[in-house]
Amino acid sequence: MRHVLLASVLLVSSLSVQAGSEDHGGSARVECSRSSGLIRLHLNAERRIGRVVLQIADADGRLLYREEGRALRNELVRVLDKGLFPKGEMVLTVKARDLELAQRFTIE
Repeated sequence: MRHVLLASVLLVSSLSVQAGSEDHGGSARVECSRSSGLIRLHLNAERRIGRVVLQIADADGRLLYREEGRALRNELVRVLDKGLFPKGEMVLTVKARDLELAQRFTIE
């Protein structure tokens, strides 16, 4: 009985160590409707985001917006004025400690 309990405790502790070393995921969502003058950026991660770099570039790769900062939670929301950007296809790029995401969207 004691050996079975010890073996199960060792198995559970080894599984938790492996789970801690896996890559952490996240998602980026952009809301940019024709009827609104705003662009909403939503970032969600499994862990605290920490240092983050947000970039928006046009279809030709020209950088139109860049923000460096720190998110102390696992979520980050930014609201930008659509009037600052030209119309067309854009790419949001997010780089953080555990995240590297790209999301395409269109400004109409």
